[in-house]
Amino acid sequence: MPAFDAGRIEVVSFDLDGTLLDSRSAWRRGFEAPFARLAERHPSLLTLGDFAHVHDHVFQPFLMALWERDRGEWTPDYVRDGWRLLLDHHATTDHAAADAAFEEYESTWPGLMQLFEESLAVLEAVQARYPMVLLTNGNTTQQRMKIVAHDLERWFRHVVVSEEVGLLKPDPAIFAHAIAPLGALPHAALHIGDTRSQDIAGARAAGWQSAWINRSGTPATDEDHPDVEITSLDELVVLLGLR
Repeated sequence: MPAFDAGRIEVVSFDLDGTLLDSRSAWRRGFEAPFARLAERHPSLLTLGDFAHVHDHVFQPFLMALWERDRGEWTPDYVRDGWRLLLDHHATTDHAAADAAFEEYESTWPGLMQLFEESLAVLEAVQARYPMVLLTNGNTTQQRMKIVAHDLERWFRHVVVSEEVGLLKPDPAIFAHAIAPLGALPHAALHIGDTRSQDIAGARAAGWQSAWINRSGTPATDEDHPDVEITSLDELVVLLGLR
């Protein structure tokens, strides 16, 4: 693993989902009720396990397969198609029921979004020393909704949403775009994110330092090495000498 050098850092960049915002828990909890209603209509879905298992190990892989197929900007269309695939593969084709589940899911999960417990305290501590950037993949409507709902823009000098700039992590160009208004050189920037294939690979390709927040204890692989691995944003504060 490359050496982390806090002494070089002049700018700190944060990912949003899975880093500051506990999106996965909201998506999982939002999945529960529509999945239960769908399973009443198609009982074969119950053989897959409880809603949390189905969300994490069946539904989410469908979504990622759809995204990998297109490599485009994330849109709710992937989620709608994910519900359809869930039925197509494990029950029967019933697009009306799948679309109803999708609509219920989309109306539910945004209200369940919460920041991780330490997020605001860490943002306050880091902001006291460094200018900060928020750098997130996603469509503008949903990402801006999350940012506004949690009053996050006030912490950052610059907010970059991939759909708005036509660039997508791990493209190093989006990292260059994010840092340009701050006038810092790439080697003086640190990006913190939870996705190795997007956050870590992109930061390293752009010449930035990278911190992988691995809250779930996922085993490391031989690819996309971060400069440092942390399990909580609180550890970042210590690494930066802010506590």
